[in-house]
Amino acid sequence: MREGDRFAGPGSVVEIACECGRSGCGEVIALPWCVYEQAQRAPRQLLLAPGHHLPGSRRALSRYDSFVVVSKEEAQGGDLEQRRS
Repeated sequence: MREGDRFAGPGSVVEIACECGRSGCGEVIALPWCVYEQAQRAPRQLLLAPGHHLPGSRRALSRYDSFVVVSKEEAQGGDLEQRRS
């Protein structure tokens, strides 16, 4: 989140970095504060730029024109992100 967004509240729009985790991804997404706040309360949700989710590894919960809300999927034997490391 940008410095000026620190005091954002309901009804405002924030810009954040895509949370896809791809090396070199510098995509910035704009989304309503309420969506950002809801995703922050759900530790297994990520906010991604369209087309940045990996089918099969993350389940899309909501799709919007400028971003996608996904849920990190559990892999057998632990979190998929840990298995990739």
